[in-house]
Amino acid sequence: MTKQFIDTFIVGIGDSGMTLAVLLAIFMIAKSRQMREMGKLGIGSGIFNVNEPVIFGLPIIMNPLAIIPWLLAPVVVGAVTYFAMSIGFAPRPAGVIVPWTTPALLSGYLATGNNIMGSVMQLINMVIVFTIWFPFLKIMDKQYYENERSEKIVS
Repeated sequence: MTKQFIDTFIVGIGDSGMTLAVLLAIFMIAKSRQMREMGKLGIGSGIFNVNEPVIFGLPIIMNPLAIIPWLLAPVVVGAVTYFAMSIGFAPRPAGVIVPWTTPALLSGYLATGNNIMGSVMQLINMVIVFTIWFPFLKIMDKQYYENERSEKIVS
């Protein structure tokens, strides 16, 4: 695994936690106001691989429910991508260093020597991350929603 491999196919999908797929999942499932607002605030920077709004807004930091997908997703995506490259499904990075703020799909295309399969591999990785995070986000959203409802009843 090279730096370009990690930067393009793991970190290049919303930074260290691959939070771009997390943001897309939030837009699909969020009922709680907290998650919806966090999704709106995080998507602009998330497209350019800046994920601090998600890390601290969800929060992922110090959240025991988020630690499992946070650690599991990069390992699974790394293994799947490595396997896909070893069988020739996706090209290996061409040695081009793409800036870390390059949006996903474009970075996959550029890093693999202008090969569309680099973008396809990133898209597959986003689906994997989405699938891993989805049940955990559902639980978190339900907790936030119930807290918001109980606060409305009290006030």
